[in-house]
Amino acid sequence: MQPHPAIPPFEPPPLSVMITESGKLILWIVGLYRAVCGVLLLGTALFLDLHSVGIGAPNAFITTAGLYLVYGILTFWWVQRDSQGLPLPALLLALLAGDIAFIALLMYAGGGASVPLSILLFPQLAASGWLLRSQMAFFHAALASSVLIVLDSWRLIDGLIAPAQILQTGLVGFGYFATVGVALALGRYTKASEDLAAQRGIDVANLEQVNRLIIQDMQDGVLVVDLNGVVRGHNAQVTRLLGGFGRMRGGMRLAEFSSTLHDYWRRWQEDFAEPLPPFKVDATQRLLRVRLVRIGSGLNGGTLIYLEDLGRAQGEAQQIKLAAMGRLTASIAHEVRNPLSAINQAAQLLEEDGSVAPEGHRLLTMIRANAKRIDRIVGEVLQLNRRDRKQPEVIALGDFIHSLVEEIVQAQSMAAGTVSIQAPPELGVIFDRGHLNQIVWNLVRNAWQHCQKKEASIRVVVRCRNMRAIGRPTEHTGGASGTDFRAFLHDAAGWHRPWPVYCARADRCQRCDARAAAKRPGREFSHDAQASGLIRL
Repeated sequence: MQPHPAIPPFEPPPLSVMITESGKLILWIVGLYRAVCGVLLLGTALFLDLHSVGIGAPNAFITTAGLYLVYGILTFWWVQRDSQGLPLPALLLALLAGDIAFIALLMYAGGGASVPLSILLFPQLAASGWLLRSQMAFFHAALASSVLIVLDSWRLIDGLIAPAQILQTGLVGFGYFATVGVALALGRYTKASEDLAAQRGIDVANLEQVNRLIIQDMQDGVLVVDLNGVVRGHNAQVTRLLGGFGRMRGGMRLAEFSSTLHDYWRRWQEDFAEPLPPFKVDATQRLLRVRLVRIGSGLNGGTLIYLEDLGRAQGEAQQIKLAAMGRLTASIAHEVRNPLSAINQAAQLLEEDGSVAPEGHRLLTMIRANAKRIDRIVGEVLQLNRRDRKQPEVIALGDFIHSLVEEIVQAQSMAAGTVSIQAPPELGVIFDRGHLNQIVWNLVRNAWQHCQKKEASIRVVVRCRNMRAIGRPTEHTGGASGTDFRAFLHDAAGWHRPWPVYCARADRCQRCDARAAAKRPGREFSHDAQASGLIRL
């Protein structure tokens, strides 16, 4: 087995087999030149006295010129067809072979006066070098030079030409090679320029597509306006901000989009430094800030108009403030735990020391209870700041509700039988376990604070009805439990089992007054939330 060479062998570039549009144009020009040469040769043979110009065989010359004219017309028609039936190298060789044959016949029939006819092959050879752009073009020059030298050698033997004619034919052959070489170099340079231009065109198209996608995904509205106030383009946010759904399109005047924007644009054209105040759109009730940027120069210039929704900017600022307040609250809650631990420890030491009078034990109990309550509140605040860490998982609601309610009963010192549970074991939910734990804990604890503290005063019911799993407060609640507890099935993926996702509320709600609803025992609370996986408190 022979090892592979370190340097790959030289492979010549593949020949062009497809004819491009520029190649068809060159073939058309050369075909027209060939037909014109046939017309000129035949016209010269018919209207001039061939004997007076030194033509040795006038009849043969006229016949060959006529045939060359027919050949030129046929080839001119052939190259204009959509499909020539031959690859480019074979087509060029066939056309050149016909030219060489007819020129050789004309030179032999013309005798000594036919010397200048060899220059008629220069355009055909230049076209071969330009189109082939490979060393095959030099074969065309060698073929033409060889045929002419052989022909002149034969004519020299017959005594039709002088010996110096061989030298002239050699010089013409050298000109053939030079013409092919120059045309080949220019053709390669042109091909490289065409490839580079095509690649740049692809890059520009890709960049334009990327810019279009970026502009369409921008939160701000963007309009491109020319010097005449005509909108050349805009993104989808413009229609959302200005409220022109279905009627805004490119080519409209800016005044048709918004008269206020047109006025701002006109004022900005007069004075670039003039500040433009925000304006409110009547159709959408949005407060917009306008920013204009000059693009281009001269007659090709224009204006780029940015529309910024100040309501969205204010909302983002509010979110930043809320995040900062959340971090501050978490820091304060963390700092509160240190003195709270000291208070608990001091109360425990006083109780263990025995120096407190019996009537003071009640005060120590109050201190520990309130310290425990503050610690629970601090823990909820800290957990609220970590609520963005969700880990959804499949939870069997039956086992989860039973175990959690037992934990709540022990923590809240509830009497046995206070909480009644009705949860099918086959019902499941996709939810974050920690969040669902806190939701159910809050609901049951709120119900315990406001119920009559009797047996089955709190009833937890989880069932699937009409593709919804619904929980409702019991009829025995004596106060406002403030719960609105619904689950929506996420059946879009075609699940065979109902996997409800809960939506829970505590205390008051913006769309339903839970306290007023709690005054009508047994009534199911509901709201119109449609998004699955949504938690509302």
